[in-house]
Amino acid sequence: MQDYFILFGEVDGWPSKQDMAEILRDADLRIYVGQYSIRILACEHFVFQEYGRDLGDPSIDADAESLKRMLADGMLVSDALADADIRHRFEIYCANQEQVGYLHHRWPEGDSAL
Repeated sequence: MQDYFILFGEVDGWPSKQDMAEILRDADLRIYVGQYSIRILACEHFVFQEYGRDLGDPSIDADAESLKRMLADGMLVSDALADADIRHRFEIYCANQEQVGYLHHRWPEGDSAL
């Protein structure tokens, strides 16, 4: 079985799609903005999806073939959000669903309250 790692994330108080794009660009991340998504081009696979007016809160779709890459990609985005003081958390899991990483800004592990 091939290794893979997946990131699950939450953001407390999602910025608008336009504001999120600006936050990511301010962090010198190259992005592609679609109708309902923002893709971070420097990452193996990291997308803010379902970003649109009446779609509810966006979701994060992110994965990588190595833990090193998933941590690096997650850190790029986490640092950009932290620079904008956006409270968030990213949990990283391996193929057997074991948590292997945790990145956050003002959201300590174990604190589930928004």
